[in-house]
Amino acid sequence: MVLGGIRMKKTLLLGTLTVVALGLTACGSTPSGHQKTSSASSSTKQAQTSSSQTSKATSTSSASSSSQQQTYTDAEYALMAYEKLDGQGMANLHSNSDRMNWYQKDNKFLVDFGGHSTTMTVNNNDVLVAYDSATSNGMGEKNASVNYTKAELAKEYGQYKDTLDQLIATGTMHAQQRDGAGSTSSASSSSASVSQEALNKTYTIMGHTFKPVWADDYKLCVLVGTDGEGEAAEWAPNAIGYSVEERKQGMEQVSEAYKELYGKD
Repeated sequence: MVLGGIRMKKTLLLGTLTVVALGLTACGSTPSGHQKTSSASSSTKQAQTSSSQTSKATSTSSASSSSQQQTYTDAEYALMAYEKLDGQGMANLHSNSDRMNWYQKDNKFLVDFGGHSTTMTVNNNDVLVAYDSATSNGMGEKNASVNYTKAELAKEYGQYKDTLDQLIATGTMHAQQRDGAGSTSSASSSSASVSQEALNKTYTIMGHTFKPVWADDYKLCVLVGTDGEGEAAEWAPNAIGYSVEERKQGMEQVSEAYKELYGKD
């Protein structure tokens, strides 16, 4: 009986140990499964983050590429170049737009504000700006020039595209109005015809000699100085070395010369 009891206890003990071992094995496998699930979740989040970053980078790159691909007209590049030379800011240029005259012939552009003019020639990759610069003998006539690349102009002034277009339209309108005013001063009501006799004459303004020259930019004959003064009406009010009163008298002489040129009484 004692031996039988001992065998029964051993059997129960072995059974209990087997159950405990199985329980421990099961408990040990649970963290492993949790780690696998956590690892998969982390990988998914990393993939989503990477995808989001890639999408943002692509979007940024696309926006940058779009900005670089913005195209501008020759006229816009020409005015950008003038403003870079002027260097006083778009706001200042806009505030003087009521005096701005803008002309174009092919890839050449001319702008003036009632005085000296500046010429811009737009090439494939750059813009050549020719302007009047003071010399020891007075103001020169397109005696200075500078080149700007289209890339640097677009980078600095591309954001003002709408303003540039507005200024060009305003300047063109003023130029057309000025040309019209010049035409109405002729003897003919329909055209600014000049007699051969008037074309062969020279005109003295402030002691300087001027002669009639056909100006394609203005679409009419203008009085141009024989010593590099340029167009009379632009030179006289800005002539260096003369008093305000002398310049005023000079403008009166310009007016009389044009009246004589176009045969107006």
